Amino acid sequence: MLSISDFGEMCDLPARTPRYCHSEGLLVPAGVDERTGYRSYRFGQVERALLITVLCGTGMSVTLVRRALDQPDEALILLRQHVTAMRRQRQARDEAIGDARANSSLRLPSRSCAT
Repeated sequence: MLSISDFGEMCDLPARTPRYCHSEGLLVPAGVDERTGYRSYRFGQVERALLITVLCGTGMSVTLVRRALDQPDEALILLRQHVTAMRRQRQARDEAIGDARANSSLRLPSRSCAT
């Protein structure tokens, strides 16, 4: 069994990531100490943790990641659908930026709306 810190180190993840994955039902620890609440993992769970990390890194929602994990035969289809949706969103943003630039009367603030 691996402690959460050893598991995180092996997967190159901060300890909060396996905790979050546990809270979302994506990665259930192999054991939880009843007295301390410390989580422990098996070496065999490293591959799942890495897959979760890769899928989340694409911007997939937790719901889609869960579906990909629960239905491995559908994972590539879900990833393709996600990529298509991301491309559409990017295209819509690019068009909106182009429209904003084309509007010569538009005065953009010095800071973006996101800050």
